[in-house]
Amino acid sequence: MIDMKGEEFFELLDEETMDTFKELIHTTRLMKSFLNDQIIADLANLLNPLLRLLNAATTTDLIDVLERAMQEPELDRAVANPPRVGTFGALGALRDKDVQRGLGIMFALLKALGKAAAELKEINEKAESLKLPQ
Repeated sequence: MIDMKGEEFFELLDEETMDTFKELIHTTRLMKSFLNDQIIADLANLLNPLLRLLNAATTTDLIDVLERAMQEPELDRAVANPPRVGTFGALGALRDKDVQRGLGIMFALLKALGKAAAELKEINEKAESLKLPQ
């Protein structure tokens, strides 16, 4: 290993590399002054529910189904030029097996949302009842 003092090391660097080091040091100082404990706690509180939701979504087939649906050329055409669907058109679409499956998925999702909302309400009510009066 070469024994070299800091000054000797910096003398070997070209001007562009020195400018890069200066920018890196400046950015590090800026980040250090910006990232305090409160900012990190706030960021963690913001990211925690998003990451939990992402984790839940990725452990099911829902992501794969949504990805395949998003790649459907018929969907691209409908997004580019949305068809107008009236009452009778909607009723007619219910005969389509794919529409029936999609509605089945949506109703299962709605049921799960309703169940989760009821469970959360119950948890919140229990937590509220356990709080001591002030």
